[in-house]
Amino acid sequence: MRPEPLRLPRAGDRPMPMLWRIFLGNAAVLTVATLALVLSPATISFPVAAREAVVLAVGFAVMLGIDYVVLRRVVAPLDRLTTVMRDIDPLAPGRRSGLGGETGEVGALARAFDEMLDRLELERRESARRALAAQEDERRRIARELHDEVGQSLTAAVLHIARAQTRVFGQAAHELVDARDAVRATLEEVRAIAANLRPEALDDLGLGAAVRQLSVEVERAGLVVDRSIASDLRLTRDAEVVVYRVAQEALTNVLRHARAERVDVRLERAGGGARLSVSDDGIGHDGKPQGAGIRGMRERALLAGGTLRLWSEPGRGTVVTLELP
Repeated sequence: MRPEPLRLPRAGDRPMPMLWRIFLGNAAVLTVATLALVLSPATISFPVAAREAVVLAVGFAVMLGIDYVVLRRVVAPLDRLTTVMRDIDPLAPGRRSGLGGETGEVGALARAFDEMLDRLELERRESARRALAAQEDERRRIARELHDEVGQSLTAAVLHIARAQTRVFGQAAHELVDARDAVRATLEEVRAIAANLRPEALDDLGLGAAVRQLSVEVERAGLVVDRSIASDLRLTRDAEVVVYRVAQEALTNVLRHARAERVDVRLERAGGGARLSVSDDGIGHDGKPQGAGIRGMRERALLAGGTLRLWSEPGRGTVVTLELP
């Protein structure tokens, strides 16, 4: 086969490839430098005189400067695209390159990158939705088994101990009382675990009542709770689970880590969606905490197409805000 002849780009063809733009830019610079040497009256002797060396150095510097400007215009979009690629946060979707309107290889690369981000974000949301749905189903199953099977067994044990207590006296009766109290305490713990795994209020009474119940539990732990909760707020099933779990994790963090005295819980309508805010007056954080709990909240917000913002300063508390569209 005969090799194809070298073909220069012509007007009307597709955008000039980057290779040709760099090549023609360098060719133009070298052509201007050559013409300057040919047409100018300047001569170069051997050995080179000091004055001639200065003229050569200045000309060389000017040529390099022009070449840099030309190349900079060619590769600047690549630099911007590289910066965007480095700054992309998987848990903060929606950002794109902004270079889709560029021509040539840079524009094609930017458009391919944006399309890849679209596919990855869609797949991430679907994968997270499937994983969290499976997790909630498993929570529901475990909660039902704890409530129906373990709870009933413990209740039966309390009744058996109570009946046995009526037939014994002395030290044995006191030991049965202690055993009954221990089993009853265990029963309450099992019920609390079942409620945390899948709160009945969320299924039976709705999101507002479930979040209110969370705030009441924090109040029982000794904190002052300021709450403003929209009781008639209705969202999709998945969105309600997301709001509830974020509120649960945020309030758990307040109890475990914040050393706070007061917490403010607000759940309200925001356009066609909802806004949840949990703020405390605790010790705050230095920088942005990125523990498993925070990451889990961001993952859930991403699942519902919302955004999670966390603000914190040492000594000024922490504010967790979830917004759903």
